[in-house]
Amino acid sequence: MTMHLKCFPWCRTTCAVLFVSLFAHGIHAQLIQEPARWTLTFSDEFDGDSIDTTKWDVLTRRDSFNNEKQYYLPEQASIVDGVLRITATNEPHDGKDYRSARLESRFTQAYGKFEIRAKIPTTKGIWPAIWLLPRGAQWPTSGEIDIMEHHGSNPAGVSSAIHFADAEGDHQFVHRDYTATDDNGQPVRWPDGFHVYLAVWTPTDIAISVDGVEYHRAGRDKTPAIDTPMSVILNTAVGGFFDGDPDDSTVFPQTFDIDYVRVYQRTGGDPESHPDTTSVPNQSKPND
Repeated sequence: MTMHLKCFPWCRTTCAVLFVSLFAHGIHAQLIQEPARWTLTFSDEFDGDSIDTTKWDVLTRRDSFNNEKQYYLPEQASIVDGVLRITATNEPHDGKDYRSARLESRFTQAYGKFEIRAKIPTTKGIWPAIWLLPRGAQWPTSGEIDIMEHHGSNPAGVSSAIHFADAEGDHQFVHRDYTATDDNGQPVRWPDGFHVYLAVWTPTDIAISVDGVEYHRAGRDKTPAIDTPMSVILNTAVGGFFDGDPDDSTVFPQTFDIDYVRVYQRTGGDPESHPDTTSVPNQSKPND
């Protein structure tokens, strides 16, 4: 995904005239380059032949929370034509009716911009998600940021949520659903194409957007400060409380394609930020 920049003839001419004009008036011109607002700290473009396990833990997990019905297996995730593909199938395995995959980044960071371009699956009972979660922390004390979740029974909707603990340690969350229309006034069906899902997380608030449109922002007036470094998690759950279980209308297999994952830190760092960008070994996971 390389972008080639061109210097158009009109640009060269205009810049030359400006340069000559400044010196004709005895002014010494100086190019001032504004520092980039964001510095890339982690990325995976999925351009190799296989999943980079120095960047990702690919889970083997039989039991998950939320009454989910899938068995997470590494063979359900692969690199296909430059994308990470998570495939959910209705093949039973060890007492579970479905198979799928879940990846967790070995990289963790507190605060920054988390950008994922993906094409999500959709069918009744399917639950793809892009989210952030601390490694080895007690849930929900250290928080959880759900950048994108999708009810498979509603192709026109995506949602986001921020989970946290109140002063008594009880689970709380704020949530927002999102729909949009295209240029013809028709509902956007999110699974029909790739979209950019983004979270901008600072010490003061968390903003969620799709394709550059912010639709959910929560600050300290709604949530406590969340500052524990988090992993990026990519998975497709099957069944459970979110969209219910598959039924006779459900279609398998379902594929969740991720084009890239890019994480940035604000140049100069965020105030009060204590980022942890180290890789950590696989650990037992908190509640999800």
